[in-house]
Amino acid sequence: MKKFIASGFGVGILWEFLFKDKKGGGTLASFLFALFIYILDLNLLILFLIFVGLIAIYYIVVDDKEADDDPSWITLDEICGMSLVTLVSQADLLPLVSGFLIFRASDILKKPNIVAEMEKYPGKIGVLYDDLAAGTIGLISALIVSQVMLIAL
Repeated sequence: MKKFIASGFGVGILWEFLFKDKKGGGTLASFLFALFIYILDLNLLILFLIFVGLIAIYYIVVDDKEADDDPSWITLDEICGMSLVTLVSQADLLPLVSGFLIFRASDILKKPNIVAEMEKYPGKIGVLYDDLAAGTIGLISALIVSQVMLIAL
């Protein structure tokens, strides 16, 4: 059960089964999470509780030894990072899309350097922290788009 949850509720396991060692499971998991949030149209308090809950669940279900090599089947960390983005974007499509794109680009490219630095922490902490750093960058992007939309309206 822990592996199922750590895999982003099965997304990482399915990706690994279908595509073996190819990257992309984290992008799929974070996209599906963003789609889920968009469809549900949740308020900020619920999104914050989801974010905190996901972080707590991550620390419970992800084992340090399994996370040492940051295996591609562990995708709960990407969902945690994307849940941070949703705190600003919620169900607004443009901020959500921009936050998702910037979050994934930051995580994949490890830019800005803070994302790469966070990944250097050992075990499950480093696996999560780089996604939270990238999620923060995505959150800032979503916030900017959201504010521009307010000004434009």
